[in-house]
Amino acid sequence: MTTQPSIGDHETRQRLLDAAVKLFAERGFKNVTIRDVCKEAGANLAAVNYYFRDKLGLYKEAVQLAAGMMDKPKQAAMDAGEGQSPEEQLRTYIRSLLHHMLAEERDEKTSWIEKLIGREMGDPSPAFDLIIEKGIKPSAGRLASLVSELLGCPPEDERVWQTALSVQSQCIFYKFSKPVFARMAPDLQFTAEVIDRIADHIAEFSLAGIQAVSQHMQEVKP
Repeated sequence: MTTQPSIGDHETRQRLLDAAVKLFAERGFKNVTIRDVCKEAGANLAAVNYYFRDKLGLYKEAVQLAAGMMDKPKQAAMDAGEGQSPEEQLRTYIRSLLHHMLAEERDEKTSWIEKLIGREMGDPSPAFDLIIEKGIKPSAGRLASLVSELLGCPPEDERVWQTALSVQSQCIFYKFSKPVFARMAPDLQFTAEVIDRIADHIAEFSLAGIQAVSQHMQEVKP
């Protein structure tokens, strides 16, 4: 007979959270019960109430965990360019982020987290604001600040977030289009050298666009 872990055991809480991420990612919030999560985690039913209050509390914790993991590589990509010129910071950010996004090996936990994020983005729940606050805003603010410096205009200018989104979306395109590349260019392998070339292209394209926008701003300035 298997001994159930005690309610006060921190490892039990983590197992519940890991099981919740997996099951919610697989089935969605509505199709997972507390009993399902406890069975997957090897925990008793009282543990969910103790740590998370109820199913929604558990789900929000799972989404918050996923959001933090979503933001972590973007923050690391920003940190990688510290001390460099704004142009080199942007190049470093793009290169670092792409290497993370296009890495062939994804551990199981990362895969579940990405699926859970995908579910939330496609069908927002009451926990969706956590994706915005914990997974998008922190690194987006840093990227906007960098773009603001490159454009030479205030961070609140709409051209700043439009430009920042243009940079980010080019990187995201390659991540989510890998199945397309697998069919249209089956010989293409996302090696480190290939990823570097893609990053260089996105950086050159983006910096040229930023320069053009900045120049246009100067021309139309009253």
